[in-house]
Amino acid sequence: MNNFKLQRKEFVDGLLDNSITILYSGATKQESYDEDYYFSVNRNFYYITGINQDDVYIMILKRKGTVKEIVYAAENDPLKIKWVGEVLYPEEIKEISEVNEVKFLNEFETDLVRLMRDNRYKCVYLDLEEPSFQGQRNFGLELKKKVNALALDKKVYDAYPLITRNRGVKKPYEIELFRHDVEVTRKALEYVMQNLSKCEYEYQVQALFEGAIKFYGNAIPSFHTIAGSGVNGATLHYSENVKKLDKNDMILLDLGANCNLYHADISRTYPLSGKYSPQQKTIYSIVLGCNKHIESMARPGVSIHDLQMETVKYLAKACLDAKLIKTEEEIKNYYFHGVSHHIGLDTHDPYPDRTEGLKAGMIISNEPGLYFKELGIGVRIEDDLLITEDGCENLSKDIIKDVDEVEAYIQKYMNK
Repeated sequence: MNNFKLQRKEFVDGLLDNSITILYSGATKQESYDEDYYFSVNRNFYYITGINQDDVYIMILKRKGTVKEIVYAAENDPLKIKWVGEVLYPEEIKEISEVNEVKFLNEFETDLVRLMRDNRYKCVYLDLEEPSFQGQRNFGLELKKKVNALALDKKVYDAYPLITRNRGVKKPYEIELFRHDVEVTRKALEYVMQNLSKCEYEYQVQALFEGAIKFYGNAIPSFHTIAGSGVNGATLHYSENVKKLDKNDMILLDLGANCNLYHADISRTYPLSGKYSPQQKTIYSIVLGCNKHIESMARPGVSIHDLQMETVKYLAKACLDAKLIKTEEEIKNYYFHGVSHHIGLDTHDPYPDRTEGLKAGMIISNEPGLYFKELGIGVRIEDDLLITEDGCENLSKDIIKDVDEVEAYIQKYMNK
């Protein structure tokens, strides 16, 4: 039994009997007259099938303890093969997913109508995740409308929280894939530091990183690379990356390699001159101290909410002691995001409850930051932590971040 079949069984075990589950891989979206956007598979669909292809359905029928699974996918078209290549053949789908029955897509609607009229099935599970951005198609809602029109007697349940909860605790093979992505990210960041002094614009730093992850791991960015120098580093999700670099500034990098659909998520803040100024060093050291403190706290039973409360407390006291703020309440003006989120098939892996205690096998971010726009300073230091039985393992511990190490590494390659 392969990993995807095991993950599917884990999901199916949590379903009600006499139920039908329908999940969809997603569709390509047109970008221009003759080009589509890069296809990104629905992660819940992928998690239980292993199929990374557009316009594919899986239907799971659970009745009286017996489970039947069917995948519906496009048939290969000889003309399309000439232009864009082959899609998966039925035998390949069976091998990847260990689903024994594969039908062509044109059979899906007929089977759907028949099953919605079958009164032996009492409910339907759909992935009803709400899109994060306006204008996106909600395939789950479209399916729900179709199901409701065909079967008024069947209750619709949301499969999204069931699958995302299972995704929270990573399997050993997932952890190894994630380690690989972090390692590619490490190599790419070292390449960035080696060539930082040659860059004149933020986008050149971005290009160094994105070229290196392609070179070292055939990876794509986990998300839009953030390369914010000076005041731009104080904007949380700045990603235009067009400003000319000033050697007196720092550059905040928030980035990661996505080699196997798993998303490394790392932040580092480097001095463009090769040396932090006294003020930069003060702020950087506060964030670094907080990063290490949160790492020491992360363990089973502690929640992400607990880590956030401790982060606010730590940064407020440290900034007050350094006379960067006048009252602890002011910290909300300079630290205004969460310190942690789950990471996996999504950069921000969904999980139902941030107040729930962490479990061994979860992977979370550790990313305190301080943002003083009036000083032209933004600092974020982010690592990826694997929760273990008695604490955590910093998967990105080899990506240097201590002041002396960063300065020495950058200076070693300056003017070469």
